[in-house]
Amino acid sequence: MTTMLTPEITTVVELTERCDRCNAPARLEITLVGGGELAFCGHHANRHYEDIVRVAERILLEEGFEWAGK
Repeated sequence: MTTMLTPEITTVVELTERCDRCNAPARLEITLVGGGELAFCGHHANRHYEDIVRVAERILLEEGFEWAGK
């Protein structure tokens, strides 16, 4: 049996990173369960929310961003 862990979600005032897919301003940053970090713009964060929740240990959301995974 596999246990699903819920990632820790924190809201921050502003993120300074750029999206790793398209270089737009990041609205969400994650720390992966296996190590490493990724940043996503609003479009890519919402498009890939199911995968993000599955692989993230921690999630930082920019204040005011409506994320589909929350």
